[in-house]
Amino acid sequence: MPSYRVHTQGYTGPFDLLLQLVTRKRIAIGSISIAEVTDQYLEEINRMQDLDLEVASDFVLVASMLLAIKAASLVPDESVEEDSRDDEDDEFSNMTTEEAREVLIQRLIVYRQYRNAAAALGSRMESTSQMIPRTVGPDPEFLNLMPDYTRGITITSLAVICADLLSHRQHFLLEAEHIALKRVPLALVMASVDRFTASRGKCTFEEALQGSKDPEHVVAAFLAMLTLCHRGSLQIHQQENFAPIEIVRVQGAPAYNPDEGLDEYGED
Repeated sequence: MPSYRVHTQGYTGPFDLLLQLVTRKRIAIGSISIAEVTDQYLEEINRMQDLDLEVASDFVLVASMLLAIKAASLVPDESVEEDSRDDEDDEFSNMTTEEAREVLIQRLIVYRQYRNAAAALGSRMESTSQMIPRTVGPDPEFLNLMPDYTRGITITSLAVICADLLSHRQHFLLEAEHIALKRVPLALVMASVDRFTASRGKCTFEEALQGSKDPEHVVAAFLAMLTLCHRGSLQIHQQENFAPIEIVRVQGAPAYNPDEGLDEYGED
């Protein structure tokens, strides 16, 4: 902050130091005349050839903080209920004098941080404004320095290169296309589900899988469950979409004979 000095009955010195002394209780705020400080500042402005915006902003900030501290110190701690309702929107109405001091100090610190950052950015802008970036291309003597990567490459040579690359391609000794998929006999899965539900009486579809996670077995078990339900051996319940599928064994339902299923559905 610029070294602007004030002269009052209770203090003589730099203006920004005055706020620090007041907030630290080194100087009583009641001994400082804000009007006298303001008059001195206006006289200082009249003596200036040009208005310094930095000095003006610093004065407004510090003077407003001093005024807020002085106003807070003059307000009694216990106020009338009507006055408290009128001051509900006042920022410092619910603060003690100590709390108001802390808030004002924090604001001064933040203000100085922003002011220093603005000064740094302004200095950088001033230094970079004297630099002119290069916007043209390379000089003519450097235009032909880039090597020609296609020189000497013909269709024939390109074909030879591709053939050489393909010759180094790795081939698997065992191809998997000829391996037949493992088929799950539906009749045997139906017999397994039938025996499991007969022993449990009630279970879920996940329990009927008996720990198997093989996709082929899961599909076969689902078809087996639907087929047994269609035959009247099982009842299927599901409360909502994606909920567990409950399987209930119908009492008195005959056991499923896998031999009949092999004839009906085939060995697959």
